[in-house]
Amino acid sequence: MTLPKDAYKIFVFDDVYPLSAAAEQANKKKLNAFGLAAKLNPFKRPKDETVLLAKDVKRYEPFWHVVTNREVDFSRQINYPVDIGNSFANCVVINGQEYPIAAQSGKRTLTLSAIEKCHRKIDFQDYIDALERESKKGVLESYLKKYKVQERESIELPNVIPLKVSVATLLQRINQTLSSEAINAHEIQQDFISIEKAHLYYRPVYAFEFSWTTENKVGVIEVDGLTGEVIEDGQWFKEKMDSVLTREMLFEASAEIAGVIVPGGGIAVKVVERVTARK
Repeated sequence: MTLPKDAYKIFVFDDVYPLSAAAEQANKKKLNAFGLAAKLNPFKRPKDETVLLAKDVKRYEPFWHVVTNREVDFSRQINYPVDIGNSFANCVVINGQEYPIAAQSGKRTLTLSAIEKCHRKIDFQDYIDALERESKKGVLESYLKKYKVQERESIELPNVIPLKVSVATLLQRINQTLSSEAINAHEIQQDFISIEKAHLYYRPVYAFEFSWTTENKVGVIEVDGLTGEVIEDGQWFKEKMDSVLTREMLFEASAEIAGVIVPGGGIAVKVVERVTARK
């Protein structure tokens, strides 16, 4: 696996929605923070005066954009049928070797055994939520198309959510996906995976925890700091990244892990604790 150093980068999205605008959006939806059953219950329904803001946070959630490829040089044995138009020919001599002619279904052919020298390139690109959540197709990609980002050499922001899809997991997924492509070969001369991009992005998300005071329940409303989209069944992440994450660390971790990758044979994952350090 080839790992060019400049393939590893870290980006942070510029804010679009300020806290005040996000809080206004969340407050409009606060009665929906406790699930559909509570919302539809005619006897115990949350009311504006009984639902109060308990705490709020602006956090940074990660996702990956990877662009990779697999290149394979291989040989393939094959038989080429050759039509013979001369009805009087009994055999054909090529480079001193005699080839018999076979007649079948009114056709006269000879068979040449050959070895094909082949090169195949398999491209792969994906956007991966680094918190291992399902996301709608195209959503993460749309962030890159619509909103501004700033490249960072390191991440030292407050309330950064730790990676669940670490460098080890990322490389494992890339290896498994690319190695699952079958190569019809008798002999493989060279087989390697190249990382063109392994970009880690952090986007702002506001989370507001509301307390339903009469029922001793809490619910979370999230507001996307880029789109302003409101998520009513939000999550309050307690864990925060407690160490600095740098571009150099991403590359070093990748280089260490890549040394044990064998295309087509899986990966022995070495966990680099400092990349996924948590409280």
